[in-house]
Amino acid sequence: MLENLKYADFAPHINTKFQLTELENIELELIEVTEKNISPAQEMFSLTFCGSKDAFLQQSIYRMRHEVLGEGELFLVPIGVDADFYKYEAGFNRLIKS
Repeated sequence: MLENLKYADFAPHINTKFQLTELENIELELIEVTEKNISPAQEMFSLTFCGSKDAFLQQSIYRMRHEVLGEGELFLVPIGVDADFYKYEAGFNRLIKS
């Protein structure tokens, strides 16, 4: 499940595609994985995706599939637009279980 993965799981997969399973022919490319740890008891990181200007995605939970990481749900928020694509972010903020 994508939502259970850690920063180190996503980081090697920058510049790879994620298919939105509920929406035909819509792919997002993972373009950045940013670690934001501020506490040893907390895991914080974000994923930045880009997607085609042909399909704007509203802020919502989307079921996504990656050929290596598998399938799961991520909450995506639109964070920007340029001439070629929309940008979306999925944020993770969870306590580290000891």
